[in-house]
Amino acid sequence: MNPDDTDRSVYTVAFRDGRFLMVYNRKRKGWEMPGGHIRVGESTEDAAVREFEEESGYTVEIVKIRDLGHCYVCAARLGEKITRDAEMETRMFDTLPDELAFDRTEYEDTVPWSESEIYG
Repeated sequence: MNPDDTDRSVYTVAFRDGRFLMVYNRKRKGWEMPGGHIRVGESTEDAAVREFEEESGYTVEIVKIRDLGHCYVCAARLGEKITRDAEMETRMFDTLPDELAFDRTEYEDTVPWSESEIYG
């Protein structure tokens, strides 16, 4: 982690069988990719894995990390469900849902990028 990353965040676009996982954030009233802040001393990859597991209850295998400037995004393969006590509701999608918590334009870029990193 760079010293400049102490106030940065990361989110992960994780695919399985051509579909990607999103979590529903009740506070923001929309679907989003699992993610959150990078802790001091934590690598970007470790933060992505931790946040994904906490929010979704699934494991992920990070394949590639991309710096968007305001945050990092990870392309990943979706692993197994490891807990039923996840922080948020999860759902698999093949297209972006209408009800998003964050900017659709960014996801319209990062979802295809992630899919190309996973499937070539």
